[in-house]
Amino acid sequence: MAEKQTVRLCYHIINAHFGPVTAQVASTLLIRGRLPLPQLVRLTPGVSPREVRLALLILVQHNIVWHAEDEIDGEVYEINWEEPVSRLRFGRYIMIVRDKLGDTAAEVLSFILDNGKLRVGQVIETLAFEDPKQVKKYRFAFHTLVDQKYLKPCTPKSQISPRDRLIQHEAQCKRERANGGGNSILTPKDLVEIKMMAAKKIQQEEEEADALGMVRRPTVEETRSTKKKTLTEDERVVNEDVFFKVNYPKLNTCIRNEIIIEAALHRYNAQTAEVLRAALQASEDRQLNLLDFRSEPVGQHDISSKLSSTSVLLNGIRTSKKSYSPSVKDYVALLCNDDNHTPAGVASAFMAQVSGGGGGSGRVTVEFDRIGRRLKQRVYESNVRERFGDDAVKVIRILIDKGKMDEKHLSKVALIAPNVLRPLLTRLSAASLVSLQEVPKSADRNPSRTYYLWYVDLAKAYSNLLSALYQTLANIVARTTEEESQVRPSLDKRDRTDLNGQEHLLNRHDLAVLNEWEEKQERLHVLAMRVEENVFILRDMLGDPEPER
Repeated sequence: MAEKQTVRLCYHIINAHFGPVTAQVASTLLIRGRLPLPQLVRLTPGVSPREVRLALLILVQHNIVWHAEDEIDGEVYEINWEEPVSRLRFGRYIMIVRDKLGDTAAEVLSFILDNGKLRVGQVIETLAFEDPKQVKKYRFAFHTLVDQKYLKPCTPKSQISPRDRLIQHEAQCKRERANGGGNSILTPKDLVEIKMMAAKKIQQEEEEADALGMVRRPTVEETRSTKKKTLTEDERVVNEDVFFKVNYPKLNTCIRNEIIIEAALHRYNAQTAEVLRAALQASEDRQLNLLDFRSEPVGQHDISSKLSSTSVLLNGIRTSKKSYSPSVKDYVALLCNDDNHTPAGVASAFMAQVSGGGGGSGRVTVEFDRIGRRLKQRVYESNVRERFGDDAVKVIRILIDKGKMDEKHLSKVALIAPNVLRPLLTRLSAASLVSLQEVPKSADRNPSRTYYLWYVDLAKAYSNLLSALYQTLANIVARTTEEESQVRPSLDKRDRTDLNGQEHLLNRHDLAVLNEWEEKQERLHVLAMRVEENVFILRDMLGDPEPER
């Protein structure tokens, strides 16, 4: 079951994309958890069994609902709440593919996003209109998307929740261990080994599923002298029998890279950001998800080859020498903070030098975990500054750096008067942005003989901030839907087939209403993208705070 604001956000997204009936079925699954079909029908009032089945069919087709076999309840359904939230990024996904692979690939991706999962033949049949040139163009675009991992095969096992698959493999490992004559009483070490074996099996299943996307087709050559057909080396083509869906983790790596490049631009300059972009592009093929703590090591020659020209490096670093021309090595040293080897300097670096491994000291990695930790703290601080002012940011920075502090000591360090600090800490505590630790002097826990220490629990603060961002996104989606319903008559007139897109045939009132709606829609979409980027940083990127000791 999902959290309250997550349920509300998912409901409004599914309502906007699939309608109120499907949203009501999804809301029941979000609130109640996994359910078999009879209970789902009973707990969804006002919706007939046929409509519930159709809604489930739509949600399964769009990868929003998992279904699995339960020993007690039979077939049960469970919602994947991360999938509806990811639908807010569809426009960004299409823009990424358009920039990297062109308009045709973006059109194929958009069509699959609209339909959930499809075979290559279904995509080509709909988009190419039986034109041989168009068929070849769309088939090549589909092949490129699969080859570069932007699309991935959809197998029956991918319709089962990862938690269920892990439980099944753990039970299988325990049975194999018992049948092999092992000890029936499992130690903690045995349980850890079983979990690792189950995770390894799931990884093998994922690799086998990815291999189904491309098959080898032997090409035939005919020699003129003997007129015999011989098989030459195989050609990899897209498997016609496999359904494909969009690979969100791969596209999320592109979003993460753009956010990191923007952070480097904000901290340094455009030249340094271009060097960081080149380093990320050099290892982009091996970035398949957001779980890597750092990128694969790349050499400075690889970075130079990804730069459009060496002229982009000019004027990025200024020195006293007039004829000095900075090189890639200088920018890499700047991004690695080579002039600051303190813990603070290492923690604020974008890159790190890699020693050993045969690559020498010229190989570097992009530190995703460190960068994510800083970006999350920046989102947290910007939220505190917007709501409570600069003094609040100063207080939380001191608490993060120094740890637990009492009010008197914090007042002296922050140079804030006690009568100003006390109400500020109270408001921050009410917003769950700072926490209070009680340390009693005696066993009776008398408040007059108790120390009260303030500190920042980053995990708790991030969780509450993420819930607030979900609430904001839900309000934006609901506002967009309501605004669209108010101008629906004018939109229906514009979409009439006899007008054929000629808006000048509409009357003045409808034109004014449509222009006003387009302006509101653009503002709401921009606002949603900004909020969703903060959600991406807090929820998807690495850099979770270290646990309290």
